[in-house]
Amino acid sequence: MKKLASVQDAIRNDYNNVVFISSETCSICHVDEPKARKLAEANDVPFHHLDIMQEPELAGVFEVLTVPAVLVYHEGKEIARQARFIDFTSLEKLLKQLPKDSETIDYQTLFK
Repeated sequence: MKKLASVQDAIRNDYNNVVFISSETCSICHVDEPKARKLAEANDVPFHHLDIMQEPELAGVFEVLTVPAVLVYHEGKEIARQARFIDFTSLEKLLKQLPKDSETIDYQTLFK
């Protein structure tokens, strides 16, 4: 429960987060986790890996029915979810588009 609590705290307090939920018995999870981690790190987004076998309550907390599952959070809200078949191209595109901090956007400057 310690790791789950720290991830929930990060979701509440960090601007962006990627949560990867897997199972130690899932061979696809072992392949997809490093890919998801690399994408998150390349885009300066905190990455959290949780194992559903170690903390079974994850299924209910994150409403995950199958693994692997990738959940993307922005300002504490889930903005994307992929499960079982992860589309890394769309995940990469989304992570590149995420604002990096909570600064107010000046739209006058943005659209000049």
